[in-house]
Amino acid sequence: MRFLIAFVALVGYASASAIISPLVYGANAGDVQAAAINANVAATDTVRAIGEGQARAAEAAIQYNTEAVRQVAETNRNIHENAFWGNVAASQNLVAAAQSQAAAIDGNLAGARAALTAGYAGAPLAYAGAPLAYAGAPLGVAAAYGAYPYGLRAW
Repeated sequence: MRFLIAFVALVGYASASAIISPLVYGANAGDVQAAAINANVAATDTVRAIGEGQARAAEAAIQYNTEAVRQVAETNRNIHENAFWGNVAASQNLVAAAQSQAAAIDGNLAGARAALTAGYAGAPLAYAGAPLAYAGAPLGVAAAYGAYPYGLRAW
């Protein structure tokens, strides 16, 4: 039993000395300096890590914005290109339709002129001037309806 009491007293003294000894003896100057250097290095590393993280975040934001701007520019270019070629095709279709109408009217006028000329071919000489007198009427009607959008054509 004495041994047990002595052992407990020894363990208690060792525990108390580990807790109380820094207070009794004080801190070593070298240990304090080392702790200050360690704290300074840790603070510097923390600041450097924060700065590097911010730099990476800024670089990622710049790359994201650059890609977004490139995609918007490409989309706008595609829209304008499609609109341009759509307008070119519509203009070509409009010109082709106008040319088809002009050709159709030319054919109708040629038929009317042939009918007028054939109708007066056997007429007496007194009526020989009649086709010329009426020749302006079909042309006037055709011009009124836009038969020749690019200028009048001679008979």
